[in-house]
Amino acid sequence: MTGQHADAKELYMQVGILSKMKAHIVPHGRKVYSIRSGIVGGMKMNLDLRHQTQMYLGLSEREIYSAIRRFSRDAMTAVDIGSAFGEYTLFFLQKTSARHVFAFDPDEGSRQNFYNNLLLNGFENDRRLSFSTKFVGERDDGSTIKLDSLIDRIESPCVIKVDVDGGELSVLQGAASLTKTRDVRWVVETHSKALELGCLEFFRDAGYQSQIVE
Repeated sequence: MTGQHADAKELYMQVGILSKMKAHIVPHGRKVYSIRSGIVGGMKMNLDLRHQTQMYLGLSEREIYSAIRRFSRDAMTAVDIGSAFGEYTLFFLQKTSARHVFAFDPDEGSRQNFYNNLLLNGFENDRRLSFSTKFVGERDDGSTIKLDSLIDRIESPCVIKVDVDGGELSVLQGAASLTKTRDVRWVVETHSKALELGCLEFFRDAGYQSQIVE
């Protein structure tokens, strides 16, 4: 066995031991916790620590926190595409001056957790929030909506966070007019090198300066 293979086996064994230790130490099932730090530090969320320890500690996606905070500082509108459990929606509602917050997520599995987390923090009836179960893309129909169709409801500056597991370019192409006529700041998570290059090309053609965050 080469030294490289031995290192890989040792690492695998270490990870396996840590996983077993976590299974014995970390409580099983969902409970309400106060987030320890990070972008939603101090807020309450319903979490399963066996799968969401990083979110509880405030470490999940921490590499984009500075951009989210900077882009949101004077934002009048915030858009959370792929809102999942609602951590960024909660941030926009509680920690920014946004007067309009749009959240989109078609996933039924995360929808109840999203509403529960709003309820835990007192935002379940917030009039600033508009939630939709539609996909965000490049057309308008019964299941999909273009961001351009919201252009009359979006007050700039506007910050948009996108995490849609493969549909990033469709989201951007459905916002071509919005991007040209409003002060819009984007944080887009890409899920392949090809999508990253496609998004960079879109923003370059729209006159944006882009930065890749590893």
